[in-house]
Amino acid sequence: MGAGSVDVWMANEEDRAMNRRTLLASMAGTAAVGGCSAREAGAEHAGRPTLAIASEGAGRWRIRSWQWQAGAWRPVVAHATRVGAKIRFSGRIAAADRAEVVTRLNA
Repeated sequence: MGAGSVDVWMANEEDRAMNRRTLLASMAGTAAVGGCSAREAGAEHAGRPTLAIASEGAGRWRIRSWQWQAGAWRPVVAHATRVGAKIRFSGRIAAADRAEVVTRLNA
């Protein structure tokens, strides 16, 4: 090989077939392992998104909680408004977060 030339390895047909089979087999294995949902693996609450309460002005909040539905975490949005000594909610709050929302807003 002279200066400036590049040594290129050319795979033969058998090598390409083996690489393709290996790739397809590893993809199939990954799909099989990753195919079960978090809930099926017993980890419904693992990786649960965080409850978020954001102020929208004096005595007004936007609440984003999360509910496990159809194999994925889905946001559940509600709004809260302070009316006198009470707090009025509109929209849904995930059952698992209700007590914490009330505690945090009354603090």
